[in-house]
Amino acid sequence: MCLNKKVLIGLGIVAVGLFLLKPAWMVAALPLLILAICPLSMIFMMRGQRNGQGSSCSTGTETPKTSASAVDVTDVQIKALQAELRSLKAAQAERESGATDEWPQAKKYL
Repeated sequence: MCLNKKVLIGLGIVAVGLFLLKPAWMVAALPLLILAICPLSMIFMMRGQRNGQGSSCSTGTETPKTSASAVDVTDVQIKALQAELRSLKAAQAERESGATDEWPQAKKYL
């Protein structure tokens, strides 16, 4: 759960002010202040992202920074997989061409 610090500070100030000015209202206002934390935090975070400041909350979906050697290793792996794919396609084409010749013979046994 990621909460905006500005919202927490603001609602804390409101709660303290309410407690000092009208202590009897604190029982009624406390649940409302707690419920207001989530929507207000979301509004402030969305505003921050729109302005390019981003969020202070980390979701773990950011891509890590890769070095040049990691990119080189990935390129080598991609080329190896492409070569393997080409050889598998060639083997499949060879089997399919051989299967059409063998199909009439296999049909006799069925």
